[in-house]
Amino acid sequence: MEAVCILCLAVVIIIWGFFWVWDPSERMKSQEQAGLLGGGSRTLMVIAHPDDEAMFFAPTVLGLARLRHRVFLLCFSAGNYYNQGEIRKKELLQSCDVLGIPPSSVMIIDNR
Repeated sequence: MEAVCILCLAVVIIIWGFFWVWDPSERMKSQEQAGLLGGGSRTLMVIAHPDDEAMFFAPTVLGLARLRHRVFLLCFSAGNYYNQGEIRKKELLQSCDVLGIPPSSVMIIDNR
């Protein structure tokens, strides 16, 4: 049941991301007119596992960065299935750095 909920949440976030990034030129015009471009907007990305940010949400994160959002990332697992949790944590932080998310904006919850 939890897996179905997480899957549904992921689908909703992906669909939202496509609509958000699909036509940025029109959105940027309307935000510039309203004076909202980069106006301290913050976004929280919630992922289940390390690698999800790169495999599924990289276009969304890059689009948000282009719109000057401050992106925070919350990961619900360290990916420690094969005792590689520490490696996966490092990879997540490196991936976020490439995507423009600073390490101070990344939180990993590793609760068994």
